[in-house]
Amino acid sequence: MLQRLPRRAFLKALAASAGAATVPTLAGAGQTGGAAQDERASWQNWSGNQTARPRNLAYPADEAALARLLANTEGTVRPFGGSHSFSAVVPTGDTLVSLEAINGLRSVDAGALRFGAGTRIAQASREAWGEGRSLINEPDINLQSMAGAIATGTHGTGLGLPCLSDQVVGLELMDTEGTLHRLDHNDGDRFQAARCGLGALGLITAVTLDSAPAYRLEEHTWTLPLDEAMDFVEREKDNFRNIEFFAFPLGGTAIVKTMSLTDNPEDDLAQDDSNDLLETVCELSMRAGWLTSTLQKLVTFFVEENRRRGPAHKIYANRRTVRFNEMEYTVPAEKGIECLQEVCEVIREQDINVFFPIEFRYSAADDTLLSMFSGRAGASLSIHQYFKQDATPLFRATEPVLRRHRGRPHWGKLHSLGADELRELYPRFDDFLALRQELDPRGRLLNDHLRHLFGIDAKGQPA
Repeated sequence: MLQRLPRRAFLKALAASAGAATVPTLAGAGQTGGAAQDERASWQNWSGNQTARPRNLAYPADEAALARLLANTEGTVRPFGGSHSFSAVVPTGDTLVSLEAINGLRSVDAGALRFGAGTRIAQASREAWGEGRSLINEPDINLQSMAGAIATGTHGTGLGLPCLSDQVVGLELMDTEGTLHRLDHNDGDRFQAARCGLGALGLITAVTLDSAPAYRLEEHTWTLPLDEAMDFVEREKDNFRNIEFFAFPLGGTAIVKTMSLTDNPEDDLAQDDSNDLLETVCELSMRAGWLTSTLQKLVTFFVEENRRRGPAHKIYANRRTVRFNEMEYTVPAEKGIECLQEVCEVIREQDINVFFPIEFRYSAADDTLLSMFSGRAGASLSIHQYFKQDATPLFRATEPVLRRHRGRPHWGKLHSLGADELRELYPRFDDFLALRQELDPRGRLLNDHLRHLFGIDAKGQPA
């Protein structure tokens, strides 16, 4: 009987009945006050949890304009790209810089693709395809700027595939004095630091990526009971080019996704856009928490088995319109499933109200100084909470588990660590700090968040 009901109609009816009984009317909702508004420009990130009102909001047209900006401003300078970071890596009250105008494919040399730093990942992968190339791997959100994605260690999934930072074979970095540094593997630690530098070493103006001959992918998505999904991914992680799953701890269900290379030339890109469904479910879960475990059990009802096939850059990315806040830690790859089991147990034991699933992915080791995969292959656990809900109970409960498993935080996601904890996780942490001091001796690229991460006080001294 249930299978014959239209999915959206069923869910919206459920939302209407439960929501009407649980949501009070808010008096004065939508009213605005009469206080004078700050005339400074404003910025906020995608989820809305980070905001800033900088004195200067700059969009330099090219490298020369960026150098002039640095020469003619004082105080902190922070770059922002696609504004997809949830941590406070961007905000400052001084100068915010967008390199959006410095974008596009600049050159192709023996498979190495040079892009302007403001190029979005979606644009980069599309332009690479036009040159008969594909990026080696991509994340499932492709709206970030290339420079921002590299600075924070953004990654896709696949145990034999690196994060975007490790795909960089050259970059151009402008320091706060306006000097342009062209770096590659011959520059040793300076290059390895800049490949995942949190925007703390300089402003990246161009990135050169390694690439592969253009390839096509076939994606398979289906649901399994959560325990079976864990067993499958642990058993098959070496047998698929890309593999991940989305765990629903309260419902005991999971969505599994694999990608494999294919020579089939026919595109089949049909995909059910489930964003409206997800938004409805999140609203319902937020208002009627007692329904959350039931809604998670119904994932197998709302998610149908699906296969897609096409050019790699059209398969990697998913359209995400439902906003959330996120914490992500990467643990040693061999500890991934064990860590996830403990995280799920904590969520169940504390009965934390969260509908968004935990995303579980693998990535290969790299030799950068500060990516989450530095010196070790990793399993990344991405924990999300709907943006209208307070994420604190969820993150506070699960972060200790991630830390017990030697997890390293994603630089663009929320976490509570500072310099003392990070130094224990990164053997080259102090080497990075020395390079940061060398390239930015006045600390112009440091905002409050970065000072906390690096253990530096407002005067530039160790805190």
